[in-house]
Amino acid sequence: MAELSQLEMLLELEQQRTDKLAQHFSQAKQQLMSEQQRLDGLVQYRLDYLNQLQTRGTGGIQSIQFGQYHAFVGKLDEGVEQLHQVIKKLNQVVEQRKQQWLKQRRKAESIEILIQNKMREAERKRARREQKNLDDFSTQRFIRNKKARLV
Repeated sequence: MAELSQLEMLLELEQQRTDKLAQHFSQAKQQLMSEQQRLDGLVQYRLDYLNQLQTRGTGGIQSIQFGQYHAFVGKLDEGVEQLHQVIKKLNQVVEQRKQQWLKQRRKAESIEILIQNKMREAERKRARREQKNLDDFSTQRFIRNKKARLV
């Protein structure tokens, strides 16, 4: 039973680790979703800005203003590219944390299965002992009854 209580203590520690890794995985997913929303917003802003430029361009626009619009669109493109890189790295982090969490979860489940097997084995041993005691008792009673009849 000491081994069983040690395994249960180990299981508790492994479940705590599993919970912590699940939390890290969840945080990484949240961060990825947040950055994806930022990217979507920036891409939409860029499209709106280009549409505004096109609308103003039909009415005529000075070359200085066009240069400023063009430079700003270039900055937006840089921002979009940077966010793509951030999202790419975050996808890797999310996948890495997912794998760590799954590995830890399998480890905790293995310990849980081991505990269940130990408990079943202990129950089988207890049942065998009980059956042996009953058999011994029955045998002794049979022998006593037989001796009593012979006397």
